[in-house]
Amino acid sequence: MSPSAVEDKSERLPQRTALLICNGVFPKIPEYTLAGPAKDADRLGAALSDPDATRFVVRTLIDKGLLEVRHQIARVCAEALEQDTLLIYYSGNGLRGEGGSLSLLVADSEREHTAATALDAEFILSELRRSRCRKIVLLIDACYAGAFFAQNRGIPNGLYAITSCGADEMCADTADGGAFTLALCAGLGCGAADSDGDGQVSIDDLHEFAKRWLHDRGYQWSPQKWVWNVPEPIYIASVPRPVFLSYAREDMAVADQLLQALERDAIPVWIDREGIQSGSWKERVTEGLNRSRALLVLLTAHSLASDAVRKEMAFAAKKGLPIIPVMLSEISDASLPDWYTLDYDELHRHLLPPEGFSAAAQKLAAAIRKTRRSEPPRAASA
Repeated sequence: MSPSAVEDKSERLPQRTALLICNGVFPKIPEYTLAGPAKDADRLGAALSDPDATRFVVRTLIDKGLLEVRHQIARVCAEALEQDTLLIYYSGNGLRGEGGSLSLLVADSEREHTAATALDAEFILSELRRSRCRKIVLLIDACYAGAFFAQNRGIPNGLYAITSCGADEMCADTADGGAFTLALCAGLGCGAADSDGDGQVSIDDLHEFAKRWLHDRGYQWSPQKWVWNVPEPIYIASVPRPVFLSYAREDMAVADQLLQALERDAIPVWIDREGIQSGSWKERVTEGLNRSRALLVLLTAHSLASDAVRKEMAFAAKKGLPIIPVMLSEISDASLPDWYTLDYDELHRHLLPPEGFSAAAQKLAAAIRKTRRSEPPRAASA
């Protein structure tokens, strides 16, 4: 094969890769079992893979053994190029060894042979040193995580690390996940960590947000940050575009319930509280729709009779905005007005029944993340 036939990887577009290593089950050390890491994998994985906000290609390892974990670390480090962004995250148990070095437990770790059977910090750093990547993010959620850099033999350039706590501190595993990881996800969700309003969440922004989030909830330990020769900010997320919630005023209580459920799943929501009679309704609504990722329509007897809801749907369709109808109970086709049947009957209607509202709202959030705005239809040329 001639050299010209070999793909030049240096010419490809920059990639964003995240490797999530989550270990909460330790068969040989059962007393170290944790509830949080499996939930951390789901929650952080969803936050990092958002196609509009974070845009990472996520690889997840849950309760895997040392050989597979090391192999995957070596793989992502070897594949990453200088212009890429590489994120490596660990959630689980950390143990300190001789000289204060940190070992991260994996599925086949043994108490008596931790040095041989746990993931050591130096292995991760050695693979990062060999990598061509110079935009590296390292996130460690484990007790004594601040000891990660003890006795290291060199730190790669372009590395920004946040550890959940200091070298002598323990952190919290909760029923919903690691407290530190919950703070990270809260900062990424809805762009909450974007304190300066520039539309981007940098790693510095995320670190400061996590510190405040944990402090406000009474945790006594604080995340630590470590930076080595990072020439420019590393951005972890863009502030995601909201979903526009269209509803009739008579259904405001239900609309609020839906808004809260979506925001818990890190879906920002644009909602008009002022009503059509306030004088600037058209300006508010068109601005909100123009910067939204989708139109969410709360289908009820009230909304189907609302001229305002109908206008919002028509404007969204004209702009190529995805339209997602949601119902609290089944609506028969016969009860739908003709205008809805004519223009929107092909749309899938999501059911949010009161008895399963939370689970259904999570499925709806997943569907919203997959939406893409299309090009609006063009007028036919003469």
